[in-house]
Amino acid sequence: MNFKTDDLLEQAKRNEAHSSVASAEKTFSDEAEAAQVFSVLKTKLSNIDEWNGHAMLSSFKLFGEDGQELQTKKPAVGTFLQISLTGTMKYDWVRVVDIYETADEFIISVKPTFDPTDKSADRSAVSHFFTDESTNNFCLVRKTKTVALNVIGLNEKFNASETGGTLETVRNAAVNLGSYLGVQRGEWEKFCHHFLEDFANEQAG
Repeated sequence: MNFKTDDLLEQAKRNEAHSSVASAEKTFSDEAEAAQVFSVLKTKLSNIDEWNGHAMLSSFKLFGEDGQELQTKKPAVGTFLQISLTGTMKYDWVRVVDIYETADEFIISVKPTFDPTDKSADRSAVSHFFTDESTNNFCLVRKTKTVALNVIGLNEKFNASETGGTLETVRNAAVNLGSYLGVQRGEWEKFCHHFLEDFANEQAG
């Protein structure tokens, strides 16, 4: 069986300088148990409250194009995701551009975008550390008895020119030259592990 996640991992490997991969996986006693875990984790990955529950330094909220926070907690194509990463002094914004689902694979893909809450902002300006060439792909996959969660970043290029103003450009350059990439990648790594381990602990409890 061909998995889209494997294609994304291969793309990241071919362009390591502008890619990042965070991952965690767990092997279960049999395929039936792995399938059940995959089903439960897919439901959790479809709920932004669960993202908040398993993140360490980040918080997440869903918004519509009108700039209003959504009551729904389920990401959908076209919805905006506000990401607050501790220490970066502002919000980063991405938009859900694709949701891919098969019997054994579930992927949510997002791209950097404008801030929908800023009515005066230029909507061609990207409010994120990376340009809108990049994508982040949250990939849950089951292969026989193993369930894996990957966060795969592709075409990650610093947003030094498409920001909303001089101060944001200066802030991006300063943080990028410092620790942003390390913090961001470490945060996604913990995100993946916590999703799997917290679920295992819930089952054991």
